[in-house]
Amino acid sequence: MRNFHKIILSSSLIFGITILGVIGCGGGGGSSTPPPPPPPPSIAVSPGSATVALNGTQQFSATNPSSGTGALVPSNWSVNNVSGGNATVGTIDQNGKYIGPATFPSSNTITITAASQADATKTATATVTVVFPSDNARMQTVPVKLGTSGGNVTDSVTSGSTTTCCSGTLGALVVRNGTFFILSNNHVLDKSDTGKAGDQIGQPGLVDNNCNPGTPVATLSQSAALKPTSGTTGPAPSNVDAAIAQIISAATVDTTGAILDLGTEGASSIAPAPPSSTPAIPATVLSTNERVAKSGRSTGLTCSTLQSISTSVSVDYDVACGGAKAFTSTFSNQVIVNGGTFSSSGDSGSLIVTADTARPVALLYAGNSTTSTGNPIADVLAAFQSGPNAATIVGGGDHAVSCAPTTTTASATSQAPTASSTLTTEELDRATAMKERHAGDLMRDPAISRVGVGISDDNPKEAALTIFVSGTPEKPIPAQLEGVRTKLIYTTQVPALTLEGIKSATTVKDARVRELMAQEGIMGVGVGRSEDGPGEPALVVYVEQGKLRSSIPAEIDGVRTKIVEGDRFRAFGWGHETKPVACVKPQKSQASRRAKTLNR
Repeated sequence: MRNFHKIILSSSLIFGITILGVIGCGGGGGSSTPPPPPPPPSIAVSPGSATVALNGTQQFSATNPSSGTGALVPSNWSVNNVSGGNATVGTIDQNGKYIGPATFPSSNTITITAASQADATKTATATVTVVFPSDNARMQTVPVKLGTSGGNVTDSVTSGSTTTCCSGTLGALVVRNGTFFILSNNHVLDKSDTGKAGDQIGQPGLVDNNCNPGTPVATLSQSAALKPTSGTTGPAPSNVDAAIAQIISAATVDTTGAILDLGTEGASSIAPAPPSSTPAIPATVLSTNERVAKSGRSTGLTCSTLQSISTSVSVDYDVACGGAKAFTSTFSNQVIVNGGTFSSSGDSGSLIVTADTARPVALLYAGNSTTSTGNPIADVLAAFQSGPNAATIVGGGDHAVSCAPTTTTASATSQAPTASSTLTTEELDRATAMKERHAGDLMRDPAISRVGVGISDDNPKEAALTIFVSGTPEKPIPAQLEGVRTKLIYTTQVPALTLEGIKSATTVKDARVRELMAQEGIMGVGVGRSEDGPGEPALVVYVEQGKLRSSIPAEIDGVRTKIVEGDRFRAFGWGHETKPVACVKPQKSQASRRAKTLNR
């Protein structure tokens, strides 16, 4: 995803509820008067929570909510119950200005307390999360590390008095036949197939340098074809969104392959480090539920887990920087990562690695409000094979990634999923009827201790029979009973997801993916782990919010289904809101400029 920077010339979380049964309460006669509502708080702190980098600042205020005017309340301030705070947890003055500590605290959750000067019994609190500062979007001194802001210096479009410029993340270093190249996305380095060989690649990207070219670090060498060969919808010809640019010299790019924040956590920063030179196998990462990490321009260092592998997914692209959607490419065998905060626009081109070993997993190129999408690294490297000369990731030995929290670039505001789960009376009645019909038979198995009704974790819009299991059932518990999903809750050790199970589910996915993807509203289909059936694989079906017309069964060919709802997958503008940012670019005319950043 590229970052959009628009300049105008002028003359001047899923909430789940488990229902284990229906409890009736009542009695004969009598009534009670409900207690009056509690009075509004006499003092409140705003904001109620904040994220502050080391040495960063945050202004707090104390107000009287019951005044109707939000009147300020003169207060005495403390940090973790220490008046005025201290160097360990940060300090706060009597005007409510908090300054974060210079070194990372043992616990990075800090409590700010305001006590009214007029009445010390009237207090209110706020929470501060202390994080490491992120330098991914800043201009670096040479030789630059990877995981940083960058892109094609010609990636801008001028229309009338408006210039829009774009960039993303310079993800990793690869070597082929002794020559070093920066690896990123086609849409970052080659402008979605519209660049040309020899185009200069700069650091930082245009959006982080007031639309001016940054330090020249590489020249565009090769890209994998991205746009469908016919029309505006179809398979991506190379099945990857990737490009490489030959570095200008070892003086401009760190040839150890170091990536920002991929190393050891220190007192005031996270060290850069190369990834492991050994690629990871996505199926193994999924089966072990190993965490993955990435370091990118917009959201810095983040960690999560894989949601699905072997995924077919359609992704929207624009060709002209800042333009409307131009085409949709479909990719197969993709890796999708859990969570709306793992990446945001501007992180396109980041290398996704395993958090325990830093082994490369995928190249991030797109996302939506709930997930991030990557090309498997083996497919990316294969796209740049040149005769007998293979492209390989420049790295070292296995090592852990700290996953310590870092700041997010201001122009890219990640959004976590906000879906909620409520069930209709009809859906609850349907599940309750199935419980009454099947509970007796299920309870004959000594491994099953209880059967109830709850909300499915694989599809929060459906009810499920909640089956409590201890030990190994005498026979497998089906994924659904008469169309109602079953949700297994283990009171002993949870079964592991096996490679054999993943392989079997992949076979089903390959057989069914064409017909599923042909349905309106289905954006992708992959293989992941079931939430209702721990230890079981699932066909993960990615559904565009508000578009699906036909229902998806609880299981397909004996494999559970898991429904993930969200907005369209896109290689620009996901997980953020556009925010105006003031900037000035020197011109001969001395005209002033106002800028608007838009990550992509």
